[in-house]
Amino acid sequence: MSESIEIPAPIMQRIKKLKIRPEETPIDVISRALEVLNDDDYIDDETKAAIIEGIEEYKAGKSISHEELGKELGFT
Repeated sequence: MSESIEIPAPIMQRIKKLKIRPEETPIDVISRALEVLNDDDYIDDETKAAIIEGIEEYKAGKSISHEELGKELGFT
């Protein structure tokens, strides 16, 4: 099945910026994006849990910057 749609100019500009090859068509870009969105293994449960834990630690003020860590370890 095939349908024709009109893609608004701002969306088309975003699609063009997402091209990874000059010859890539808009449908190629859209298809690639949909594959990533539908890929269940894109972020596994362990990685997702680690990300959530890191965000919670950051919000709680438990993390420090690389610069601060360097000072603590005597590198600067």
